[in-house]
Amino acid sequence: MVDAERRAAEIIEEAKKHALVEAAGIVEAARHEAASEAIRLRDLLRDDVAGLAVKGAEQILKREVNAAAHADLLTQLKAEL
Repeated sequence: MVDAERRAAEIIEEAKKHALVEAAGIVEAARHEAASEAIRLRDLLRDDVAGLAVKGAEQILKREVNAAAHADLLTQLKAEL
């Protein structure tokens, strides 16, 4: 009976340790995913801001700004954002 109780306690402790390791892995994966998503969203935001800048310039200049002709300028603008 004592051996069975001791073995049950060992099994419980092993399960707890396994659960803690698994939980840590899940948390780390979630952190990594959140960081990747933040980078992706930041890049999307930069693209949106650059597009808004072009539209604003179009309004100010009262003519169309050619995004293809100004690709270098837009790339530099994105980098500065």
